[in-house]
Amino acid sequence: MKKKLWIILVAVVLVAAIVAGVLIAVTGKKQEPADGATKIVWWVYGSDAPIDTQLVVEAANKYSAEKIGVVVELLFKGDDAFERDMQVGEYYDMTFTCDWANDFGTNALNGNFYDITELVKKETPALYSCIDQKYWDVAGSLNGKIYAVPTLKDMASQQFLRMDKERYEAMGFTLPEYIEFRDLEPMLKAYKETYNDYPMAMGKGGLTGMTNSAQWIAGSYLCSPYHLAGTERENKIIPFWEDEVLMERYQLLHKWYELGYINPDAATVESQGKEVRTIRSGSAWPGYYVGHTSWGDMEVQGVCYAGPFMSTATMRGAMNAINAAATEKQAIACLKYLELLNTDRTFRDILRFGVEGTHFNYVDVNGVKAVERTQQGNDNWSMDGFVTGSVVNASVTSDAIYDWNEIFKGYEKALVSTLGTYTFDKTNVEAECAACSAVMAKYNAEMLTGTLDIDAKLPEIKAELEAAGIYEIQKEAQRQLDEYLGK
Repeated sequence: MKKKLWIILVAVVLVAAIVAGVLIAVTGKKQEPADGATKIVWWVYGSDAPIDTQLVVEAANKYSAEKIGVVVELLFKGDDAFERDMQVGEYYDMTFTCDWANDFGTNALNGNFYDITELVKKETPALYSCIDQKYWDVAGSLNGKIYAVPTLKDMASQQFLRMDKERYEAMGFTLPEYIEFRDLEPMLKAYKETYNDYPMAMGKGGLTGMTNSAQWIAGSYLCSPYHLAGTERENKIIPFWEDEVLMERYQLLHKWYELGYINPDAATVESQGKEVRTIRSGSAWPGYYVGHTSWGDMEVQGVCYAGPFMSTATMRGAMNAINAAATEKQAIACLKYLELLNTDRTFRDILRFGVEGTHFNYVDVNGVKAVERTQQGNDNWSMDGFVTGSVVNASVTSDAIYDWNEIFKGYEKALVSTLGTYTFDKTNVEAECAACSAVMAKYNAEMLTGTLDIDAKLPEIKAELEAAGIYEIQKEAQRQLDEYLGK
């Protein structure tokens, strides 16, 4: 009898443990670290976690636990994962958000993000003071409330071509600081003839940042081009085909595709590998693309072809927001963590470059303390600088020495958007927005790679978008903008 009782008791305990485990899984409740430090779950941008994520996080946690009693669980998420996990209520304390992924405006309007207006000033004054007031007011705020901590990086949009300096100079070209997009053609022609290779090899995403000469109001179909500022067409939301600058680029890309300057499979492959030597594109800043790069094992130079442009969208290029469902204790822990990242360069360099001696070493470059990555650093812990914090607060790399003070000073000459902090609320036209996005999803890759003849195909695209409700969306977006500007 006693034996049976014992078995029953053990079974009850096991069932209770299982139930407790199920409840933890269902509610997303996280386990606190055994050392007593406060643990935060941080979603950062990236489709895949780098190989050495655990190694780097362990080093970062050792440092932050000693400094502020906070450690982090770092989870990398791509665009689709952000959208899916936000919708199903997957647990997080802090998340990457911006204007182009895990949309800040939508999440803030929907009440998903914590109002940190007073908390950030009270609990983390050093964090609040180290970020310029205009970035709090314009980027991190919506309707007068602060919902995100801006990441200090390139706060204006400026598009560069990262060009193979050695080869283009060998062909007799002097790479300029700035070039019009159309004026690339002679260089592409010479490269094709000399090396019998694709001078503008790309994947289905096209040239990174090429469409950033406009503010995108809805998907990739409604925009407000920067170049219309100061004209009678400023503050007008238009379909993409009414943007002359963008259309010329689509037309040129198709011409260059037909001439064999772009790889035939561009619209169907994810990207071109590291071995490709030629032109790449990206949103960057003066001095970013210079010197030798391990990416293509070559000497490169950056050539600007658009910008700088400045708007709410560019200032919202990368931020971090706190879960509205977080406790105040967790919210403060997140802010303390971001404060350390923004004020302690040693800590910032761990999450930016990895473990010293393993992923990088400090070197002196003409009196500047810089970071030189190791092969393991390049292979196992390499990502865009903004992913784990402000780029400005990290050390510069030995192959790209630049002065952030000068870069920010250059923003004084930027073409500034006239839309202010306007954010489109899609609530009244959600179905139409989804339908238009579905239409564009069929064509985007081919448009961005020049595979599609935009002039021939545009009537069909227009008709599909009209049937999907693009003009209803345009009308609603323009109404909201006019109302905002009227205030």
